Formats: sequence, C-alpha cells, structure tokens
Amino acid sequence: MDDAAADTLCKRAMVELVFLLAHQRQPKTRERRDWSLLRSLVREALAAAPRPDQLQEGPWRVGQRPLRKPGRHGLRFVPLATRGATQFMMPTPAEAEELVAFLNWCGMPELGER
Repeated sequence: MDDAAADTLCKRAMVELVFLLAHQRQPKTRERRDWSLLRSLVREALAAAPRPDQLQEGPWRVGQRPLRKPGRHGLRFVPLATRGATQFMMPTPAEAEELVAFLNWCGMPELGER
C-alpha cells in the first residue's frame, strides 16, 4: 500500500473513530454502534502492514475494564484500546488488539478527553 492510500485509509478511519467514541461516551439509545466500516478499514490496512502482534508497542495499548458479572462472550471484562484518556470499548480481545495495531500503524493521536 502506498503512502497516499495509507493516509486516506487512516483519515477515513478517524471519522469513524470520532463517531464511535462519541457514541460510547454519550449513547443516544441502548443500541451498540455498528462498527463494520471501521472493522473493514482496519483489516484492509493490516493486510498491508506488519502483523498486529508487531504493532502492539506504541502509544495505543490494549486494556480492559472489569465487569461485576460476565458480559458479552462470557468475558468478565470489557476489552479496550486506550491512549491517555481515550478508550474504545471493543467486542473481543482480538478485535482490541487489531484496533491497537491499526491505531499505532496510523500514528493516530489521542482523540479527546473524557
């Protein structure tokens, strides 16, 4: 993937990330935001980038928020992609790792305060 294509991909993802973050911070309904477009952008980028496990070192990190009782997929925590005060809640730990790899690959800045 050339630099122009990578830059375009990262900019498109930033728009989706801003909407996802706004929804997670102040949901208007009890529905989860569908992040299929973001997921496809992440997978497209990671197909041309180093393996996700090689992109875990960086400002974005995988984290978790504990739950009192099992949640989705029976997990006792919410998988997160974090940087500073910015946290994206993800459905599975693998998807959190992929998002972290993508964010580090893009050099994505922190997206606001909590």
